[in-house]
Amino acid sequence: MGFRQSVRPAAVAAAFALAGCSGGGGDGGGSATGTLSVSLMDAPVDGVASVHVEIAKLWLKPAGEGPAVELPLANAPLRVNLLELRDDNAAVLIDGASVPAGEYEWLAMDVNAEFDNVLDSYVMTAIGGQEELRVPSGRVRLVSGFEVAPNQAVRLLVDWDLRAALVNPGGQPGYLLRPAFRVLHADALGILTGTVSGTLVGPGCEADDPNDLAVGNVVYVFPAGATPNDLDDVDGADVEPVAFADAVQTPTSGADFEYRVALAPGAYDIAFTCLAGNDDPEAEGDVLDFTDAVSVEVTTAAPTVVDLPPAP
Repeated sequence: MGFRQSVRPAAVAAAFALAGCSGGGGDGGGSATGTLSVSLMDAPVDGVASVHVEIAKLWLKPAGEGPAVELPLANAPLRVNLLELRDDNAAVLIDGASVPAGEYEWLAMDVNAEFDNVLDSYVMTAIGGQEELRVPSGRVRLVSGFEVAPNQAVRLLVDWDLRAALVNPGGQPGYLLRPAFRVLHADALGILTGTVSGTLVGPGCEADDPNDLAVGNVVYVFPAGATPNDLDDVDGADVEPVAFADAVQTPTSGADFEYRVALAPGAYDIAFTCLAGNDDPEAEGDVLDFTDAVSVEVTTAAPTVVDLPPAP
């Protein structure tokens, strides 16, 4: 499978171009079909307790003049809390659907999410409020320009990046959920994990939430060589982060914080901030006070372990 282009809506996170597919699929008889599986996870966000989305349909558009075809969801409608989904427990949208081999223009998802006083999709706020959730147009494109080769099993892992996607617009009811996606190949997946020193979370970290130092502790992942910066880049001068990993204290982490993020194999720079709660996806120049960037090489062979700050 080869992807001709990636999805990059303005002011949202870039989707990864995908490469390589696993063998298998098809009926073994040389027929020109493959299989397609799609699962959904998310990048966590601060300020809300849960983000519930009702997924109605999935559509696949073959290249050329023909219409898009509906793919059977594993469960329809599929109701998920995005904040619960990670690479190791992603929600299965479609599982091994047989599709004709060939090129496709896009894969899209219909979401029941309008401001209509029906809580099919909604947000639970950190203080216990329930707010309607709207997805503009109701249909979001997950990935563009890809190919399914004969007798191949294509398995996509879609990350709905809530740090870039979830917006609480002033003067409007409810929340907006924008189409900000990363798309990974589940059979060529790298894991970056490690700890963040507890010494990096302390005085000054309350600037994004004076009542909770646990808010905003995030490892930002950038393309190799990029200067760490906030999420939105209005003038196009900065390189956007490609992924985020919450740093959280666990029963085994002690005073330190643990993080984990799924990535396509490759070279990255990572940096930590305890002020990610200040990162407004619709404003440029948010002050996040990043640590120095650390260069990492992520592979599929084994999890890449990087502790911040790195040992001297």
